[in-house]
Amino acid sequence: MQEAIAIVREEGGPDSVSLREVQRRAGVSPAAAYRHFRDREALLLAVAQESAGLLADHLAAALAAAPAPVDASAARARLLAACEAYVEFATRNPGLYRAVFFSGEQIDELLSPSERARGSAGDGGYNLLVATLQDLATATGGAAVNQWDPLVVWSCCHGLAMLRLDAALRALSEQDFSRARDRVLHTIAGAVPLETLTHGQPA
Repeated sequence: MQEAIAIVREEGGPDSVSLREVQRRAGVSPAAAYRHFRDREALLLAVAQESAGLLADHLAAALAAAPAPVDASAARARLLAACEAYVEFATRNPGLYRAVFFSGEQIDELLSPSERARGSAGDGGYNLLVATLQDLATATGGAAVNQWDPLVVWSCCHGLAMLRLDAALRALSEQDFSRARDRVLHTIAGAVPLETLTHGQPA
C-alpha cells in the first residue's frame, strides 16, 4: 500500500498506479500482490480510501491546533482552520487529493466512511467538517446543522482547490492565490449559520 501511495504522491494521481510497478517497488512477486488486491481497481480503491484518511488526519491536526469552540469567534476560527487545511492538503498533495475521488463515494459513504478513510482520529474528513459546523451553529445560538450545510462549505473548498490545481487559478502566484483563498474562505466562514442563504427555500 505504501508503495502505491508513494507513486500517487510522485506522479500526480491514481492513473499512474499499476500493480506491476507496486510489485517492483515492494520487491514482491505478482502472486504475493494478488493476495492483497484482486486487481488494479481494488488497489486504487484502497489508495483512495487511504488518501481520504490522510486528508482527514490533516484536518484533525488543524482542528487540534485551533482554539476550542467556546464562543462564536473561536468556533468560526475553527471552521476557517478546517477549510484552510482542506485546501492546503489538496494543493500541496495533488496526487493524493485526486486519488480520494477515484472511489466515487456517495454522500452516505462520506458520513460512514471505511476504516481506511476515517484517518487516525476515526471520524473521516466530512464528519469533521460536520462537527465543526455544528460547533459554530451551537456557538451562534443556532439549532442542528441542516444536512446540506456541510455540502455548501465542502463544495467551496473543493472548487477552490480544483481551480488552483487544474483551471483558472493555476497560474496565480502563491501570494495572489493566498489572497484569493482567504477571500473565499473568510466569506464562507462568515456566512455560517446558513439560514439566511436558504430563506424561503425547502429544507
